[in-house]
Amino acid sequence: MPAGDARFCEGCGLVRSDAGARLDEIRAQLDAVATEHCQAVMGGAPRPDLAGIPGLLAEVQRLLPDLPSSERAKADMMMGCGWHMLGEDEKALEPLLRAVSSQGLAVSDHLSAILVVMPLLRQRCRWSQLLQAGEKAYDLAGRWVLPFMKGVALSRLNCMEQAADCLEEAIQMKPGLKQAHLEFQQAAAELGDTQRCRRVAQLLVDHGGYWVSSLQRPLHFDPKVRSQPWHDPRRFKLVHALEDNFGVICAELEAMERRWGKVGSGHRGNENSRHDADLVTAGEWQEVVLLGDSQECQDNCASCPRTSELLQSFPEVASCAAAKLGESLFSRLLPGTRLRAHCGPTNLRLTCHLGICIPSGCEIICGGEARRWETGRCLVFDDSFEHEVRHEGAEARTVLLVNFWHPDAEMPEWPKEPKEPAA
Repeated sequence: MPAGDARFCEGCGLVRSDAGARLDEIRAQLDAVATEHCQAVMGGAPRPDLAGIPGLLAEVQRLLPDLPSSERAKADMMMGCGWHMLGEDEKALEPLLRAVSSQGLAVSDHLSAILVVMPLLRQRCRWSQLLQAGEKAYDLAGRWVLPFMKGVALSRLNCMEQAADCLEEAIQMKPGLKQAHLEFQQAAAELGDTQRCRRVAQLLVDHGGYWVSSLQRPLHFDPKVRSQPWHDPRRFKLVHALEDNFGVICAELEAMERRWGKVGSGHRGNENSRHDADLVTAGEWQEVVLLGDSQECQDNCASCPRTSELLQSFPEVASCAAAKLGESLFSRLLPGTRLRAHCGPTNLRLTCHLGICIPSGCEIICGGEARRWETGRCLVFDDSFEHEVRHEGAEARTVLLVNFWHPDAEMPEWPKEPKEPAA
């Protein structure tokens, strides 16, 4: 090796190239800034000066041709992590991917590259690459973040059984990891494994991190809102208005017979109907949507003017539908229909059912408590609690279903209902 092209490394006793030695010097500078940056992000120190990092990264890029393959991987890791620290994730992605796929990189460096690149792949929905990175990281370390990321990738690739297993593994390692619980609940719910949903949710309840009951598992949970499955209908002005106008509502519904559509057809104008269609395990669920987000909903309102006007007169109803968080609609279950146990998306809303045609043999179970509809009367429940419907009667069951904001929700645009003691 010509003089000037190599240096002796006292730590390992090996001869290093000038490029490799300079790479180590740059690495030490980047590590120092990265440590200060982490401390600043965690709130324990002032933010470091990052102005010199682009120049160091440019020098690493120039050194690449003179580096052996093992050190090129380290250089890629340094460039990727450096650009990520600067917020330049588009520049960070490719060198990180090269580092992740390399051989011979030190375990700590390999994990650093993987843990930085996985969120970037997740943001870009590059699930196959995310899965590969997760598998490699799991082989190297097995930390909770790795089965979590692998589970997320498997879920997006529609491998729900494997996703649920990985996510539960992450939860067992870190029971308070809320995002892992939310991802797990979606995967396990799609598999229809209600008992497993409850069992794993109890870990988060016991940890005190989010939910307060294993029977109430919404993806969005506001702890300031009362958690009780059933509410006293008599305390809601909406209920009194619906029951007082029962005759009008029934008369207008009779004119809507040809407008019934199967749940899942998408005529609500959003994805809620398609999701609800997956809840049907037997029979058929039909609906006529009044307050939704499509031209068909507007046409239905025009054919059902007095009922629609009544619903829209309640801001907690109208704005809930406008936010695409919950529609108002006529809901009909044909005999033999069953809707599997599930939880709604948020505890910020309640659901009211006005019984219209109620045969014997049908019931709704919410929060473990079964109730039956009555013609002309309303039920009010919190559908963020686990609930299911069973219709074993001989005739169709029909209700007017109205979603509305929970009175505890911080929504100033309507008068608050008086609070009742928690059940």
